[in-house]
Amino acid sequence: MVPTRTRVNTRAKLNAYAQSPAATASTTGSSPKRSKRYKVLVSLVIAVLLAGAGSIAPSQSTYAAGEKKPFPQQVSYPGIIKPSHVTQNAMNQSVAQYYDYWKGKYLKNDLSSLPGGYYVKGEITGNPGGFPALGSSEGQGYGMIITVLMAGHDPNAQTIYNGLFKTARAFKSSINPNLMGWVVADNKNAQGHYSSATDGDLDIAYSLILAHEQWGSDGSINYLQEAKQMITNGIKASNVTTNNRLNLGDWDAKNALNTRPSDWMLSHLRAFYDVTLDPIWIQLIDNLYSVYNDFSNAYSPSTGLISDFVVNNPPKPAPEWYLDEFKETNIYYYNASRVPLRIVIDYAMYGDPRSKSISDKLTGWIKGKTNNTPSKIKNGYKLNGTEVGDYATAVFVSPFISAATADSSNKAWVNAGWDWMKNKKEDYFSDSYNLLNMLYISGNWWKPGSAEQPSLPNLALNAAAAASSIEGISFEAERAIDGNLQSRWASSEGSDPQWIYVDLGTVKALGSVRLHWEEAYAVKFKIQVSNDGSNWTDVYSETNGSGGVQDIPLNNVSARYVKMYGTERGTPYGYSLYEFEVYPPN
Repeated sequence: MVPTRTRVNTRAKLNAYAQSPAATASTTGSSPKRSKRYKVLVSLVIAVLLAGAGSIAPSQSTYAAGEKKPFPQQVSYPGIIKPSHVTQNAMNQSVAQYYDYWKGKYLKNDLSSLPGGYYVKGEITGNPGGFPALGSSEGQGYGMIITVLMAGHDPNAQTIYNGLFKTARAFKSSINPNLMGWVVADNKNAQGHYSSATDGDLDIAYSLILAHEQWGSDGSINYLQEAKQMITNGIKASNVTTNNRLNLGDWDAKNALNTRPSDWMLSHLRAFYDVTLDPIWIQLIDNLYSVYNDFSNAYSPSTGLISDFVVNNPPKPAPEWYLDEFKETNIYYYNASRVPLRIVIDYAMYGDPRSKSISDKLTGWIKGKTNNTPSKIKNGYKLNGTEVGDYATAVFVSPFISAATADSSNKAWVNAGWDWMKNKKEDYFSDSYNLLNMLYISGNWWKPGSAEQPSLPNLALNAAAAASSIEGISFEAERAIDGNLQSRWASSEGSDPQWIYVDLGTVKALGSVRLHWEEAYAVKFKIQVSNDGSNWTDVYSETNGSGGVQDIPLNNVSARYVKMYGTERGTPYGYSLYEFEVYPPN
């Protein structure tokens, strides 16, 4: 039960199954003015280091574990806002500090029964079947995603990640060994004793895709192979139902209609499709959106809220005391509180308008309910919006801040929410989910590409380039198309407009542009194209840029010249790009 002021991890278990391994399954659930002298000094230091290390190819990383996407990535997704009252560097620092706190408190490797095995220490509810529980597959999934995304900040991230994976594999499910049992305990007999929980396995499989992109799969663990095995022989085989829903674990029926919305990790499912090309994942996404909309139209038309568990067809809230763990299984409670983050990421990373529609409805309601004050969010609501909770906790607050990033009208809400959540420290469940939200809001949860397909060529790499101005020697236009993230183009400071363009040599079909902004980014800019270098056409307009790495889709565009035309700076400086990349259609 969760009526106290200390958050309990609300992973529901079937009490009737509590004594059998096959049924003890979880169902839970700053930007100070830069000194010229400082920049020269940094350049000299980098030059000395590179001279000592030899030549480093642009695609290689200088980080200890060879990270390909080291923290901070600070991505800016189209249509998504970030806190506008703090700098990207300040957000990165807040995330890094919170990670260090989280790691010190919850990340453990003290299993005498599994040397080298890491786990995320956290409370559980439900019957652990006679073993003192130290953690869960849910926590393992959170920890594996967090660790991959923080690689580069944490020099030991890959070692820790591999230790978390070791534990996940040692504690395999008693029913489907491609999945993880839901309990971690310091006892050899607990390994292979428990059945699975869908949420933990979804996060673990997704983290393996991230790990493949972060470190590659030619080391001691073939992350991509392990991901595919888990996705197809584990999750698809045991958790995707014949009704295109997700059941609660491998102990649950394949034709089950009971499902938990906090397991609807839509962007995870798209990543599963990317690496398997199995259409079942797209079909599952489409059906889960339909279930959500049918449910909301019938039970929460004014709020968009969804209950902890959903049953039947047409979908409806599970009854109270569903699975006999706690009463509030029919309302928006500690399981469903995680849903807004799972939904909005599908809009941020994949642009699905259904995600934005749900996120906007949730945001409009909660802002009105709290009079635009995130700290007034309560820990539980009936589907009609009536409060049942009496205090604010991060696992409820932070996802509502994430959902609000889908619309620029929510700037003040996102700003206030970020200030509230960045220093909020509670318990394993809230802290872990708070950190995931912080990674997303700051742009440091990056989208995995298709690990199955070869990388698209950067058409701009080493092509001819020109710019309206440069800040000085070593900041020329060609520095932004040399494939080196340690060099950059910078315009003259304090002047608008400014531009840089690349000449692709011939007219080419274009699919996207990627901008790697330095600290001096553009709030407002256009992407323009031309076939002659004189007559330009606008193909994209940004009015709320926040820097970082910005991916810009281009549809049905062909051109020889591609230009970034900056009209409003985000800092007192100029405009500066580490890289200006242009890609063909996918």
